[in-house]
Amino acid sequence: MSVLDELRKKADEKKAAEQQQARTNEELEQVYLSQILPKMQLIFDSFQEAIDYLNFLEEPVQVKNYCQQYPQFGDLSQLNYRINTDGRIGLADYNRIMQVNVSFFCEAKGEFSYRLESDPLIDKEINFLQAKKLIFDWKHQSVICGTPCTQFTIQRKIPVAFRVEVDYQQSLFKVSIKNHQNLQSFTKSFSPEQVDSDFIDSLLRYFLRKDDQFVKVDDISIEHRNAIKAAVQSKAAHYQKKYGEVPSLGIESADDNVKKNPLKSLFSKFQKKS
Repeated sequence: MSVLDELRKKADEKKAAEQQQARTNEELEQVYLSQILPKMQLIFDSFQEAIDYLNFLEEPVQVKNYCQQYPQFGDLSQLNYRINTDGRIGLADYNRIMQVNVSFFCEAKGEFSYRLESDPLIDKEINFLQAKKLIFDWKHQSVICGTPCTQFTIQRKIPVAFRVEVDYQQSLFKVSIKNHQNLQSFTKSFSPEQVDSDFIDSLLRYFLRKDDQFVKVDDISIEHRNAIKAAVQSKAAHYQKKYGEVPSLGIESADDNVKKNPLKSLFSKFQKKS
């Protein structure tokens, strides 16, 4: 192969790769516009309407026994809601929403204190409280029995964050929830098919503490779910080939479900006739 042929081959390979990338980008954009953006808009509108109701009613959501790890927090009130779509304080283009961020506080008056001994425990505690963005102070006290002692004082005010963002390259929704319960945080991805009106209703119910669970951290992954679905379909095809009929699998299409207004069920008691 001549030098010119080698250059021509490399140029053709690069051109083919660029064309493939262009096709992939176009496909990703079509999925975003048709399957993801409308649902991100619905998520934003639902959270915004819920927050508007909560701010108007001025009735803080009550949080009973917020934290097992620190029972001193006791009962708190959920209030001071904020919402944005750009990760800071503003609203991005409604027709290009990539994330919805909702933040608020679970708080009550006062503070509480406790002591810890030994440097490793003290350092671990400081790192944990900083990671959870709690408002706290600590001061070293006299050595007790040869062991350093530090007193921690924590304000009864916990920042909570809900985030729904688009994983554009994977065409997925990623939900992150921090400090909503027991100072725990988790992140989980969902396919566009999973994000329907029931999903949004479940998310809002968890947000308003009408349910104590949104999803389990150890739920099976999308990949595992798809593998199970493929196995069931394969079994059904084998059954049909062997016996000439398909067994009932009890699977219904999402399109067959009656679509619900997520906020109607949550705020129906406020929708009285005048």
